[in-house]
Amino acid sequence: MNRFRFLRLYSGLFTVIMLAAVPLTGTSIRPPDFAQLVAQSGNIVRARIDQVRPYADSYQGEALVRTEVTLNVLETLAGEVQPGGLKIHLLGGEIPGLRLEVGAMPTFELGKEVILFLHPAGRFVCPTVGWGHGKYQVDRSGADGVARVRRSNGLALEHLEQISHPIDSAPEAAALSQRAAGVPGMTLDQFRLSVRRQIEPSRQIR
Repeated sequence: MNRFRFLRLYSGLFTVIMLAAVPLTGTSIRPPDFAQLVAQSGNIVRARIDQVRPYADSYQGEALVRTEVTLNVLETLAGEVQPGGLKIHLLGGEIPGLRLEVGAMPTFELGKEVILFLHPAGRFVCPTVGWGHGKYQVDRSGADGVARVRRSNGLALEHLEQISHPIDSAPEAAALSQRAAGVPGMTLDQFRLSVRRQIEPSRQIR
């Protein structure tokens, strides 16, 4: 079996239209601003990635790959997720004999600490709101020991307005250069506080 198989496009089917054989660029996704990101999220969690498991699946007789990500939820910023295990699923991945790439899909690396803005239950293409715009890395590697927030491409989140900026792929060298230039980014505490302040008005309305 050829290692790379490409799926047909099904008219009217968003799931497969978003696939394509060519990775999607950052401009293919309409970036949400911070208020939209929070408002569209069913759950917002800080978690450690405990397992990444691609598996075979199918749609209308066509083989495809999905990936199950097991999260160890450390903190719930919004929603009703209890601490402990939470499984999310996304389209794409690689198993023996079959590989499916979805270019705009955020990646999940074992052991990393992340903040995720998750769609309400039932989404099975991309679990995060705004695709890569709904995933943030927690970086604790700074010399000052302060936990800071990075975008899904590894670059520091310097301000909330940056959330709506397109996400271009950034090599590790760019992230290292940014750190060397003294661009610290928002702290985890600042980011958490911003999320809670954004949620608070909607709670008062209810």
